[in-house]
Amino acid sequence: MNDPSDSHSRRKRLRWTGLTGLVGAIIATLSVRSVALATLDIPPEFLPLAGPGPTIFFTVDAAIGAVVVYGLVRRYTERPERLFRWIALAVLMLSFVPDLWLLSDSGVDAFAGATPAGVGVLMLMHVVAAAVIVWSLTGGTK
Repeated sequence: MNDPSDSHSRRKRLRWTGLTGLVGAIIATLSVRSVALATLDIPPEFLPLAGPGPTIFFTVDAAIGAVVVYGLVRRYTERPERLFRWIALAVLMLSFVPDLWLLSDSGVDAFAGATPAGVGVLMLMHVVAAAVIVWSLTGGTK
């Protein structure tokens, strides 16, 4: 029989690691954004990078989704870290699709200022956020 206190401590640990991953990912993605804006020629009208708001919003969104998925995977599988890393990789690859769309004719029309450099920064931010969140949730090198 499952010990209720064990279940409670696992949920508490998941909340803590999720929060740690979220804060770390926000700091990391805002750092990437800041360095990119200082060093690359990214038009100010490119809304996804125009202010910190979109970066924070989408990072929070990703972190919450990751915590929920990891919690479910951990609950129903014997090797949750391995499976979750594969799921996270698949989701990361899918997250590039809208970014790449920004470089298409319809994407450029919808988002003024979309350039390969700006889109590359968005994609790098996805990688950085995923790495921090996944590392935090799965204990890094386990």
